[in-house]
Amino acid sequence: MNAKRKHADKDRDRPAAPAVAAPPAEARGGLRRVAITGAGTVNALGLGVADTMKALRDGRCGIGELKFRDVERLSVRIGAQVHNWEPEAYFNRQQIALYDKFTQFTMLAAKEAIAQAGLDFAGRLGLECGVILGTAGGGLNTWDENYRAVYEEGKNRVHPFVVPKLMNNAAASHVSMEFDLRGPAFTVATACASSNHAMGLAFQMVRSGAARAMLTGGSEAMLCFGGVKAWEGLRVMSKDACRPFSANRNGMVQGEGAGVFVFEDWDHARARRRHPGRGGGFRHVRRRAGHRDALGTGGRTGDGGRDGRRGPQPRADRLYQRPRHRDGRQRQDRMRRRRPRLWPSR
Repeated sequence: MNAKRKHADKDRDRPAAPAVAAPPAEARGGLRRVAITGAGTVNALGLGVADTMKALRDGRCGIGELKFRDVERLSVRIGAQVHNWEPEAYFNRQQIALYDKFTQFTMLAAKEAIAQAGLDFAGRLGLECGVILGTAGGGLNTWDENYRAVYEEGKNRVHPFVVPKLMNNAAASHVSMEFDLRGPAFTVATACASSNHAMGLAFQMVRSGAARAMLTGGSEAMLCFGGVKAWEGLRVMSKDACRPFSANRNGMVQGEGAGVFVFEDWDHARARRRHPGRGGGFRHVRRRAGHRDALGTGGRTGDGGRDGRRGPQPRADRLYQRPRHRDGRQRQDRMRRRRPRLWPSR
């Protein structure tokens, strides 16, 4: 007992270890923490984050009957369309002449994200910030309207702004000009992964210190006659409902809208007292993951990877807002085990 008391007295008298502060970005190899400080959206559930979250809480579905010209000629007549869209309420006549529908969605979502982040890009900050967006279809509504005018209605002239209106980079260009973002500004077009790739690139730019903040996300507006007709040819569209986890599922359902985030240097956000990770439920972007190659091998890249390639390879980045709960993973595992087989096992 005496020996134990002596050891306890020694531990009590020993000075406490000094608190170790987190190393600066330079000590961590120049890599910075990244926070999501703003978000904006336009979609079939609502025009804004608050309306969208309320619709999700109420269990409202955004998929319904499509309403546009010549929809009766289509066999697929459902989709997640933004109904009652009135661009005149948000843009003037000159802007409407310049903006395709997908650009209009992007501008509105970007405005909400910037307002939520509380950023002002005037002065030097605008030189250190940029925009990277993703889209697959771009100005498909503009294509559809002008093809109809030329081939169906027999017109020989089109609007002089058709080309800058339909280009895939139109949304990113107009966002950069409207909000004075003079840093990197470009568009990623990699089919259904366009927005994910755009966000990964924006994350890398902020993380590496190449940019102080980046607007990123994506938009699509392919719900027009020509857009849906082209997808009908693939025979992958459902004609009645979206039910991806059902045994009798029969295809996908298209939607339209935009989602834009503000990725910002964590220290910069804290310095202006935005407290990333607290207000608004936004989280710190922190994890990395290997990417699948174009052939779908699924191997991690780099030396010794399963895909057989040698040398350093590019790595995709995945954004995590909150780790999945253990019970949630168990429920997912049970669902996978119950999933019926739709093809015979080999």
